[in-house]
Amino acid sequence: MTAVLQKKYNKAVSLMALEHASAQKVNVQKLKDGLSSFRELVVHNFGEEVEYTFIKTEKTFTTGENKQLPNTTVLYLQLENKREFGYFQVLFDDQSNKILNIQLQDVKQPIPSLTIFWFFGFLATMVFAFNVYMIVQVRRSNVRKKWQKYLAIIFLNVPTIGWSAVGGFFFKLLNFQIMLGIGFSMMGYLNTVWSLGMPLGSLYVLWKLKNGLYETTDDDTLALGYNTAEIYK
Repeated sequence: MTAVLQKKYNKAVSLMALEHASAQKVNVQKLKDGLSSFRELVVHNFGEEVEYTFIKTEKTFTTGENKQLPNTTVLYLQLENKREFGYFQVLFDDQSNKILNIQLQDVKQPIPSLTIFWFFGFLATMVFAFNVYMIVQVRRSNVRKKWQKYLAIIFLNVPTIGWSAVGGFFFKLLNFQIMLGIGFSMMGYLNTVWSLGMPLGSLYVLWKLKNGLYETTDDDTLALGYNTAEIYK
């Protein structure tokens, strides 16, 4: 991208996998013209002063017209100026580690503020801490079948509310958060998300513990002693 923005098309072409079977019939001059048009598109939308952030790589094994070429990897880059951001999709040849194709995605949005996002993250960590606290309380108690209480605390976190850096607040009624009540992602602005599930499992376990509604090992001992005494009579 630096070579293209600096109009060094010969250098850019040298970084492309022209020896790949799918590119052997490519006309180099037409390729340079295409890179020039690509540069104009990027500059028109984002200017020449842009920054890049790695988002992710992926390999897909699909069938049909949109299947990914074998032995290739797709890389996603976020680009941004001082006001807006977008995405590149880059297809790499795994053998030569050179580029087969690069596309500017149909994304151009204002850079969001992350102030509310981090505040929401504070709420999510409170839910996580409460679930951990309840696991410790169950462990220290003398209730029977503790594993059932652990499962309730870990898995019964529903419904889900969350905050996306781009989309803002969201609510999902039947979405469970199984990682002790929270979910987090930070892969570019579009995928920067906090989500938290209502800790119904922990609240239920807390209510039953506070009200002594669980069977305990002490009760079992008393019952055993009572039965033994009846036998000896």
